[in-house]
Amino acid sequence: MSLYWGWSYLLVEAGPEQALTWRTGHLRGDGALPDLFFPADRSWLASALWDDTWTDIGGSADMLAGLRRHPLVNARLVSLDEDACPPGLTRD
Repeated sequence: MSLYWGWSYLLVEAGPEQALTWRTGHLRGDGALPDLFFPADRSWLASALWDDTWTDIGGSADMLAGLRRHPLVNARLVSLDEDACPPGLTRD
């Protein structure tokens, strides 16, 4: 499937134990999570491009509100028509 700027992705169904074994020598460290993952019910989605230092998360308003309240998470809400690039960072 094609995502983002027309980049090709291969979607694979796997569990967390499998997914954590696929990446070695990755920018985010060995055992880094896949660039895109979501549960079978598609109730949320996490996406982190290979060269980004942040993660995009989509889900219900309640889930996102919980992330914003969590003291260890630096989260900000972004609308669908807004660039998710964090303030102060630019895209090359």
